Parts: sequence; C-alpha cells; structure tokens
Amino acid sequence: MCGIFAYNWSENAVPLLVEWLRNLEYRGYDSAGVFWITKTGEIFLEKAVGKVTNLATKVEKNSNKKGDYNCWIAHTRWATHGWVTEANTHPHYSSNKRFFVVHNGIIENYRELKKGLESKWHEFYSDTDTEVVAKLLEEQFTWDLLETVEKVTKMLVWAYALGAVDSENPWVLIGAKLWSPMIVWIWESGIFLSSDINAVSKVADEFISLEDYEIVKLEDGKHSIFCSGKEVRRKWEKINDNFQAADMWDFETFTDKEIADIPEVIRNVFRWRVDFDEHIIKSSTLERLNEYDIERIEIIWNGSSYFAWTASQWWFRSLAWLPCEARQWSEFLYETFLPDQKCLYIFMSQSWETADIRESVKMVKSKWCLTFGIVNVVGSTVARECDMWLFSRSGIEVWVASTKNIVGQLWVLILMAISMWLSRNLQTVEAHDILDKLSELPEKLESQLNNLTHTNNLVEKYAQYKNFFFLWRNLLHWTACECSLKFKELTQIHSEAYSTWELKHWALALITKDMPTIALNLKWLFRSKNESNVQEVKARWGVVLWVITRWDKNAELYDDIIEVPSVHPILSPFMPLIPLWSLSVWVAKVLGKDVDKPQNLAKSVTVE
Repeated sequence: MCGIFAYNWSENAVPLLVEWLRNLEYRGYDSAGVFWITKTGEIFLEKAVGKVTNLATKVEKNSNKKGDYNCWIAHTRWATHGWVTEANTHPHYSSNKRFFVVHNGIIENYRELKKGLESKWHEFYSDTDTEVVAKLLEEQFTWDLLETVEKVTKMLVWAYALGAVDSENPWVLIGAKLWSPMIVWIWESGIFLSSDINAVSKVADEFISLEDYEIVKLEDGKHSIFCSGKEVRRKWEKINDNFQAADMWDFETFTDKEIADIPEVIRNVFRWRVDFDEHIIKSSTLERLNEYDIERIEIIWNGSSYFAWTASQWWFRSLAWLPCEARQWSEFLYETFLPDQKCLYIFMSQSWETADIRESVKMVKSKWCLTFGIVNVVGSTVARECDMWLFSRSGIEVWVASTKNIVGQLWVLILMAISMWLSRNLQTVEAHDILDKLSELPEKLESQLNNLTHTNNLVEKYAQYKNFFFLWRNLLHWTACECSLKFKELTQIHSEAYSTWELKHWALALITKDMPTIALNLKWLFRSKNESNVQEVKARWGVVLWVITRWDKNAELYDDIIEVPSVHPILSPFMPLIPLWSLSVWVAKVLGKDVDKPQNLAKSVTVE
C-alpha cells in the first residue's frame, strides 16, 4: 500500500511533485509528505494529513520552495502503525536529522528494534515502524550510505521498499526492496525510484524492477544495483501500450470510466485468442496447457478475486468436468501444502505486485507443481515466476474499487474453461453455441451503459437505508457477493450477500421495512424458487429491488426492478454488474463519499 517517489539528478524537482505523487495516491491517501535537498545541503520538509492536494497547498504557500532542489523523496501513506497525523507521516528522520527515509511495507520486529534504540537514548516522535529505520541508519552508519542500508535491511523482519537520503551527502539516493515493489526509471531530466509503474507510464520509456534483497544507488543520473555487496547487471524493460497512462476523459470519476471500459476489456481478452467465425480458440498458451494431464484445479486468490473464483469453479466443473477449489493467499502460505502434480494452481492478481502471492507461487513451484498466472501487468513477478500465464488486458485500473480488472479475470477464466472443454471433445455443438453468445456480450453491456436512467432514478430512494441484503442462488453467488462488496466499499453502508434459500435459517430475523433486499432473479437460475423465497421477505414488509431478465416481470413481487438483457445461463453473472455497480457509485455520490478513494482503503496490497 502507500506510494514512494524519489528523484536524483540535476534539475529542480519541485514542479514534478503534485502530478506524479498524485498518480500514486490510490496506494494510500491518509497523508503525504516530501523531503527535498539541494546539492549544498539546504533542506525542505513538508507534510500534510489527507490527500496529496493538501500537501500541494502547503508546498505552494512555503516561500522556501524556490530553492534548486535536485534530490527528493516523497510518500503517500496508508496508515498501518499509528494514527493519521503529521508526526506519523513520511518522510521520517533520524535523531540527528541527518538521514531521511520513506518506506512501504511492515517491519514486524520494529518493537524489539525500537526498545534497543531507546536503550541507547534515542527518542521517538512517531508511532511508526519507519522511524525505527531512520534511527537505525544513524546508529549503524559506516560513513557509506549504501553499506549502511545493506547492514540495516538485514536487521529488518518482513517487507520493505525504502528510499533513503543522507543530508550530508545529498547527491546520492539509495533504494532497497523486499516483497514491496520498487522500480528504477529514467526520464530526460533525471533518474527516479517509484513503487508503481502506473505513476510514470506517461513519461518513462524504460524501467527496471528491483528483485528482493537488491539495493540501488542513484548518483549523478546513473544507477548501480547491488545484491549481497556485489554489483549486478539488469536489463531495462520497455514500457509498452499495456502500461497506458490513466486518463479520466469526460467522466466524473475514474470509477465511472473504468465501469464504462468493461465492454472494451472483454473485446481485448478475446482479441487474437478466439476466432468466433470458426469457433476456434487460438491461444498457444491454452493449447500448451491442454497438453498436461490435469485432474483438478486450485485457484489462489485474495480480495475480489475470490468472487471471480466462485463463478469460475462452476465453469470448470460444469464445462470441463474438473473439480475446482479456492485457497486464500494469506492463509495458503501457512497451511499444510499437499502438492499434487496433476493439479493446476492458478494465481490471480489484480495489481502489479501483491505481497503474499509471490511466496505462494515459489512454494508451489518448489514442489514441481504446475502454476498458471492471471495478471494485468506484463512483466510482473507473478507473470515471470509462473510456468504459464495469460494477461487480462484490462488496462490501468487506477482507483481502489476493482471493476473492469475483475471482469478481465473472469473472461480469461471462462476462456480457459471452454478451451479445456473443447480439448476433451465434450458437447462441441454446445461449446460453439456458447462462443457465439460470448461474442454478443460486449454489445449487450454497451446497451446497458447507454440505458441506466431507470437505475439512476432509484438512487435517492435507496440512499436512505443503512443495511442491505444482496440475495442470490446458484451461479449468481459471485455476482451478489461482488456487488455487495462494491456497495460497502463505495457507500460505507453495511450490506451482506446471502442465499435466498438460506434466509429462513436466520437472516429473516433481520428483515424489516428498513432493510431492503436486492434480489438477483434471472431466467434459468432457480427463478421460481427465488420468487417463493422472496415472498418470505415481502410477508415481513421487506422492500425488494428485483434484478430480472428483461420482459420477465411478476408485478406483485417487487417494489422496484432493474432489467438486464437475456443471455446464455453461464454468462448470467455478468449482466447485473454494470447497473448494480453504477447504483453503488451514484448512492455514494448522493451521500457525499469519495468514490475513487473509499474510506480507509487502498488499492495495492503489499503487506500481510
């Protein structure tokens, strides 16, 4: 979480601050800070609670900003250790105010380190683990910052991406990395460190992604990378169209735009991979995958990727006749791993790097098991370390609530399931029919985007409630869970997803006229049984918003409806997404919430 930006060379870095630091804000927006220094040692340190805009305002009012600052480290914070205060805001500094540090990740042994430093008369001004690193640089200093950083990082337990400056040697900038991502890149006026390539894709042409335990030294526009005291050579990677610059265009928020991108994401997933005229899947990766003797599938997930699994397990089981289970990354590492050489282990990641997925991949590969990555960034760790992978082609998803990226993952998964289905010569005619229906879906989703007026008319009514149920049966489990999650994230209103069949076991105890239910009731998916179950809600004065297939009405059952186009049953999970995600966005706006930056959340998880 959190975001790091650091710069070293000859030009004044001040004008770069706001735009580029704001590009990292989705990684944390509790507070932000910047440390600048000239080559003669003049220092500028400014911090602000809240969003980067607050920091920019303070910088603009500071008369000292006009110095020729050639080296700087900047940070946006997602709070882990300590309240959201200026004292806890990065950059942090040593007791003698010589060393300044920014940090992503969590130092798990910081309490023990802090006690040792306090015994040596160091006083602490913050509650953070990062301040411990700054004090350690002072305590362990060998008169060479690179050597000192290497010495200090060996004392740290768990994750870090660090940027460090010695104010008495201001022409040198040091970066280090373990688990949390860190990249080096060059632009015309200098050399930079950043925790995320998304922030620099507008200007950078090439980058290097540091590996774990590597340390980089930036000096006079040049870089040197070291590991265990030895210099290592790394190749530059090109930034291509996959790292497209994020732009909101004419949309009010990035979240609005990313929902509108969904039809094009689907087209991109199938482009060059499927010949719809010939009913052929042309992916060489999937062709190679089908050569393996796979008897079951495990999907390793976190966050919204779990809900993608609940739909995909149905596809793998029903189409390819393969058992499919899911495991959570954060627990997978610590459970007893029972390796199975006939199991395909699929790892899904929305972000460029996620802390615990990398070790999970390594553990599975160490047992000679087959790994497959579904990622959205070419060249990411997940892609490099898996045996095979497919890119979800969703483009940059900037703000916190994942929408189009989840859809991209789902389409890769359904493509995998159909490919395995066809390779086993199972119901080929039906498979061709499903491919035909797949080709039609982008246009149907575009028609939804162009006809959301009725959904918008429901916003004022449903914004007044404080609790919601999202009800589902069968394949719509994923959709209900995912839409409930987005509703919670964006509106900060409590909601739960629950099976309509299970209502009578306890959930009916919560139903009143003040707790509406959003019931997904599409054709072919237990429609009549759903209606019977929701009658139980209506009998208790519950308010019901039905999501139904177009022209499939039963007037006495509903208070309000949202209609969606008719599709093949296995594609039904996609149809409620756009109207219900849009409803969440609009309710959040009515309530005055920040749609792009929900309270307490951040996009990229780089800590456990």
